[in-house]
Amino acid sequence: MVQAAQHSDDRPRLALGPPAWLTGYRRAWLTRDLVAGLTLWALVVPEAMAYASIAGVPAQFGLYAVPLAVLAYAWLGTSTRLFVGPSSTICALTATVVAPLAVAGGEEYILLTAVLSLIVGVIFIALGLLRMGFLSRLFAEPVLDGFIVGLGLYIAVGQLPKLVGLEKPEGNTVQQLGGLLREIGDWNLASILLGGGALVLLFVLHRFAPKVPAALVVVVVSLLLVPLLSLEDRGVSVVGEIPAGFAFVPWDGLTLDHVVALVPGALTVVIVGFAESLAVVKAYAAKDGTTVDANRELLAYGAASIGSGVLQGFPPAGSLSKSAAAESSGSKSPMSFVTTAALVVLTILLLTGVFATLPEPVLGAIVIHAVASMIRPRPIWRLRQIRVPDFWLAASAFVGVVLIDVTAGIIIGLVLSLVLLLQRLGQPHVALLGRHPDRGFVDLTAYPDAVPLPGTLVVRVDGPLVFANVDPVLDELRRGIRETSPRPDLVVLDFEATYEIDVTSATALARFVADQRSSGVEVRFASVHAPVREYAGRLSLDQLAGLDDSYPSVADALADRIRP
Repeated sequence: MVQAAQHSDDRPRLALGPPAWLTGYRRAWLTRDLVAGLTLWALVVPEAMAYASIAGVPAQFGLYAVPLAVLAYAWLGTSTRLFVGPSSTICALTATVVAPLAVAGGEEYILLTAVLSLIVGVIFIALGLLRMGFLSRLFAEPVLDGFIVGLGLYIAVGQLPKLVGLEKPEGNTVQQLGGLLREIGDWNLASILLGGGALVLLFVLHRFAPKVPAALVVVVVSLLLVPLLSLEDRGVSVVGEIPAGFAFVPWDGLTLDHVVALVPGALTVVIVGFAESLAVVKAYAAKDGTTVDANRELLAYGAASIGSGVLQGFPPAGSLSKSAAAESSGSKSPMSFVTTAALVVLTILLLTGVFATLPEPVLGAIVIHAVASMIRPRPIWRLRQIRVPDFWLAASAFVGVVLIDVTAGIIIGLVLSLVLLLQRLGQPHVALLGRHPDRGFVDLTAYPDAVPLPGTLVVRVDGPLVFANVDPVLDELRRGIRETSPRPDLVVLDFEATYEIDVTSATALARFVADQRSSGVEVRFASVHAPVREYAGRLSLDQLAGLDDSYPSVADALADRIRP
């Protein structure tokens, strides 16, 4: 695909003119883009209708979530490969946010879902303008992995009642599964055979004929089977009448209280949606050798979410499966996504009546197949051999989703990510350095043949020096001074890996320097980065004068002690 032009800085810019991929478009690409767009349409339509059931809105609102969201990202996004549209993950989050406020499927619920999408869009754009792209890093990778596995299981179990012809039980994921098993005698055989058969067909086609639009195939087959086998008379639930055209609910039922109640949930949708979408963008950027402007992506996701909300759809997100489907179908540019959006509009205007007898078990099967790739516990289990704390982070997020709910999983994941960050930030590695004959001054634990200089303690702090870690770092320095024999009369602090200090750490460091000087120990600073030097100069702490005018290297700081 043609790549979007990249800016030389990271300031988000809201381009009003045509995107680079459009101005550089080649006529030779059109046929392949049209074919890819048609292929993607065959995947998007049934999945959008199925995902609507996850969000708790009627099937047509899943289609409404597509056109403007796709066009908005195609115009503003930095990636020419990313498809932004309905996402099972975000639909599940949407349901957890809106369900406590209204009855699923009703007009108020539909309205609140649309308003949630608008609020999410506004938050995205505000964060983009404030250059808050770093928010995507709030979730530690293991936590996000555990959350995704738990969410996939949560969604799949939530769709099982459709496959067995029952109402969805109350409770968390485990309770819902237990409720289904207790009612096994009431399972509908026709629903089981239809839904189970659709699920098997989806996996078979995906495995042996990946280019075939499997979701569309099972939809068409099920639509033919419903009247042929009189499945409605056998207790199989169907979608029912779907209005032709855009059948919006009135906006006049909206109140300020609704908006306020949705804001906290909107923030969780933003965080997870941004992390999910940006992960896909980064994957393609790494593959193509391009860069990602996270702040510009925030603006694009915001525009896409507002576009969906205007048409009373739910918040969208980037989709790896649909992006990959477009690529495998020969897509050359986002024109394929534009084609898909146009075909979805035609579907809304002309084809919705075709789906009136679409069986609910088939929609459930489509959702389960779509989220099956999310349920991969093996990488989480492998973390036990790699890093046990990361395993428990992932496991905690998973358990939060499965045993409580999605929101709890998000909160647990976010809190544990921040705790992990503070824990690691609060315990930076403090290296004692010695002189190596070939490598200069190096970590004594990594290079046993390095030799410490007599009467001198050389220390490197591997990380920023801030309020969260300054006390353990200085305690380590004091311990080094006490345990070094003979007692050193010179301490050299190597700041090569220390790129930041704050007021708390600078003040504590100044007291440390003063204490050492009063006991006859000189303190010198080496390899101090310019921002740290400038900050120390602004603080005007006499004890840190060495930071503002440090030695270029450890060797320079010890020039009077190193023998030629």
